[in-house]
Formats: sequence, C-alpha cells, structure tokens
Amino acid sequence: MDDLRSAQHDSAPEAPERRNGRWRLAVAGLAALVLATTVTAASMFRQEPKPDWQLVWSDDFNGSTLDRSKWDAEDESTFGEGNLELACLMSRSKNVEVAGGMLTLRAARENPPVICGDKDSRFPGGRSYTSAMLSTKGKAAWHQGRFEVRAKLPLAAGKSKGLWPAFWMRPANGSGDGELDIMEAIGTGDSQDPEAGSVHHTLWYDGKGTFTKQSYSAPVKGGPAGGFHTYAAEWQSGVMRWYIDGQLTFERNRSSAPWIDEAFAGEFFLRLNLAVGGRWPGSPNSDTELPADMVVDWVKVYQWR
Repeated sequence: MDDLRSAQHDSAPEAPERRNGRWRLAVAGLAALVLATTVTAASMFRQEPKPDWQLVWSDDFNGSTLDRSKWDAEDESTFGEGNLELACLMSRSKNVEVAGGMLTLRAARENPPVICGDKDSRFPGGRSYTSAMLSTKGKAAWHQGRFEVRAKLPLAAGKSKGLWPAFWMRPANGSGDGELDIMEAIGTGDSQDPEAGSVHHTLWYDGKGTFTKQSYSAPVKGGPAGGFHTYAAEWQSGVMRWYIDGQLTFERNRSSAPWIDEAFAGEFFLRLNLAVGGRWPGSPNSDTELPADMVVDWVKVYQWR
C-alpha cells in the first residue's frame, strides 16, 4: 500500500513496466491484508476448543445402535413426574434411533396410550406421549471440563408447544447439589415468541432454591430449529462459561455465584433428553408437530491438559 501511495504522489513520469510492477505489488499486498482479515474473522467462529483442551470422551453415533457402554436409556420411565412432564420415556428404536452418523431422540403421540411401568399413578390408562432420555450415569462422570453437543432441535416456531430438549449435567454421587444446564430450550405456540430463536443456559445450586439460580436466554443465529448448532460449556475452578457455535454467550464465576465451587465439588454425568410437557413449557397443543426429532451429530468431552 505504501508503493501505491508513492505512485499517486510522484510527479515524475514513470515507465509503464515499472508502474505496472508497483500496481502488482499493491494488489498483492491488498490481497494479503484481506486474507489476514478473513482468517482472523473465521477464527472467531471456531468450532474446536483451544489446544489446551484434550478430548477424553466422545460419541459420534457412527453405528446402527446406541452404544450402551457410553449411555443408559430410560425405559418405561416416568422421570420428570415431579415436574408434571407427560411422556413415557422409552429406549425402543421408535424413540431412540442411531443411523447415518446421527442420534435421534423422538417424541411421539401414542394411540392407544402407553402404559408406563407399574408406578404410573397419574395415567392409569396410559400416557399419550412417548419420548427419550439418555445419560452417562454410572458409566462416565467428570470434575470440570468442556462439554459439547452439536444438535438440531425440534422447535419450529409456533408448532412446537410443549417440547423441551436439553443437554445438562448432574452430580454422580446422587446429591441434590449442582446442576449445569448447558443447553435447554422450549417450544412455542406463537411464531412471534422470542423463545423460538433462543436457548437457555442455567446454573443451579440445588432444586430447593438454596441460592438463586443463574440463567441467561441466549439467541441462536438462524434459530435452534434452523440447522445444527454447537452448544458447549466450559467448567473450570470458580467459573462456568457457555458457548454457541464457538462464541461466548454467558459466564458465571465466584463473584456472580459465590457458591459455585461448593455446588460443583464432585464429578458430574451428562444427560441428553427431549421432554414433553411440564410446568415450564406446558402441554402440546393441536398445532404441535409430532413426531418431533432432536437430532444429535456428536457429543464431546474435553479436559484441561
């Protein structure tokens, strides 16, 4: 660019071949500047974590069945009863499918209703919905790390009322302390509802409200139903950071959540589920599109080197 400016202010005539050489240098310099700017901008949208994070566990769902060495699937389960959820959680292929390098958790209407085990007192005639929940409980748990899922969520605007996909963590020791919601989102019955374009990041001490939960509704470019997005959380001593497609969206630390180290003192396992109904999203309505698929490309766990 200095050559270009010199050429513009030089009053002496210049040979054509020399002038052309200067222009070629200027164009090359400009191209290099554009390339450097592009690379810098692209790095802002990186999908991979920093080199100091080492991959320690993953599932790319490349087989034809769920890898039971990594996941447990709830079966004829009324998990979520306390939250008044509606679905019977099943492990059958209709609700949990692995094919084409993808995991699908599917919520469906059932006719006739499904009898969900022998303790389902709320629905003695059976449940009208089924869905799925996976967890690594008893198989894998971690203290701190980076936890990622790449998924497309079944949250079509105005047509997903009552659906509640989530990727979250709970303590492996069974205590009530600590819950990390890396990503959870709720469906909408109103196409103009801002919920249709966002997901929630949440940090809990426990379900009793010992301390105020820390939560943030994060916008998702193109919407969580518009395509696959990577949702991640980094958990280190005294701090939690949430990311969407490599971009930092939320952070909590000892200043904003003084109890963070106490609530997250042990190891935590992963949960991946698609709930139907409950206190938060409410029940599906006639516009809710079912069956509804939460499609997962991969789940990854990293730990600091």
